Amino acid sequence: RSTARAGRQRGSLISNVERSARSARPLYHAPRREDLAKRQPSDPRHTVPRLYGLLELPTGEWEGPAHGMTLDQAIARLLAENAELRSKRFELPQAQADVLTAGQRANPLYFISANNVPYQPYSPGRFGAVQYAPTLVQPFDVNNKRGARVAAASQVQRVLGMQYQNAVRLAVHELYMAYTDVIVARESLRYAQVGLAGAKAMLTAAQTQLREPGQSESDQLHMEIQYETARLDVDQARGELLRAKHHLAALLDIPRHQAAGLEVRGRIRPPEPPVPDRDELVRMALSVRPDVLAYRQGIDRAHADLNVARKERVDDVFLVYSPFVYQNNVPIGKQSVSSFSLGVMGSIPLFDRNQGEIRRADVNVSQTRTALAGIERQAAAEVESAFVEYQASRDAVERLERTILPVSERARAIAHRRHAAGQIGAFEYFSSLRDRNEVVRQYRDTLVRHRRGMLQLNTAVGRRLLP
Repeated sequence: RSTARAGRQRGSLISNVERSARSARPLYHAPRREDLAKRQPSDPRHTVPRLYGLLELPTGEWEGPAHGMTLDQAIARLLAENAELRSKRFELPQAQADVLTAGQRANPLYFISANNVPYQPYSPGRFGAVQYAPTLVQPFDVNNKRGARVAAASQVQRVLGMQYQNAVRLAVHELYMAYTDVIVARESLRYAQVGLAGAKAMLTAAQTQLREPGQSESDQLHMEIQYETARLDVDQARGELLRAKHHLAALLDIPRHQAAGLEVRGRIRPPEPPVPDRDELVRMALSVRPDVLAYRQGIDRAHADLNVARKERVDDVFLVYSPFVYQNNVPIGKQSVSSFSLGVMGSIPLFDRNQGEIRRADVNVSQTRTALAGIERQAAAEVESAFVEYQASRDAVERLERTILPVSERARAIAHRRHAAGQIGAFEYFSSLRDRNEVVRQYRDTLVRHRRGMLQLNTAVGRRLLP
């Protein structure tokens, strides 16, 4: 009779825990086998909070509140409001101003002169005359240095545009990680709340059983430890969620006092469109990544600087023109006369032909080509690394869903039946629950790793291939 009563008590304990777990909000939906065939690619700095308590494998996924911020909305706000990007955008009109400056022509010079001014007045016995003349000096760019400077400044503007786009790419990647951190922290909190509900139900059942004659106090003490540990995990998960929201709010320039109320709407595992093969991804990255394009534009800029240095070998030619020269002959008793003068002044490129700057600009062309080869290799390596991580995490998720999760569920069900029948004790049953919890935790962590792998692949390619 005591064995049967113990079996009924264990069955009541298990039923309470399962009802508590089922009453919690579902988190994920384990996909059907036919859906797995349709699926097609982590940042070590980001970690996933631990799991405590007693967990059930969730049967659905909550995207978040309907008014929550989607990833597309977050990206749009980042581009419009992020302080660092707004600061970098000022470089673009500055570069346009440099183009305008490079296209300005040299201003003409003028001077007014009085020549042959005597220390003592001129007279018929002291022959001479004072000349007065306004003079204009106009530089002429005979070697088209102005056009070369405009071309060089325009290339600088293009390079800065590519560099700004690369800054956007990196900022969006940081947003990817921060946005994912909020979703992960939110789901971790919900996992922890499910575990707390289960631990509370088991503690209540153990306290009820302790009132029965002959029941051990050790099960209750064990449940109290589980319950308090689950409470600590809920508190930790709340803190992680708040920290993740503050980080995301800082990126989006949302006031600090509004960070706690920031809500996002998104899934850890959204639908995945097909992804091109590795070689195609590498070709795509080399053709669209703004850091690679910036170096390619840099080669054109280096050539433009070399052309400017060559043009500088010949200086401007100055046209000197005096439209009115007045000679005062009154002191010597003769009629005053007026005239004009015209002249040209320039330098002879005999010694300084700008050889040093030309040589420096030529070396800079070779240096930029070498740097381009390096950045292309780096981009290709980043794409291959991201693709490998994407495939590995995707395969791990599918293996967990097809094999490990069903096996762990069967093992837990067997332990449930044996415990309810009185064939195993509470400690052994708790061990089976911990094993199940570890599988659920591993599945959640792998989903997070896969989600980050998807976003890392977007960043590595320089194009948003995955949602």
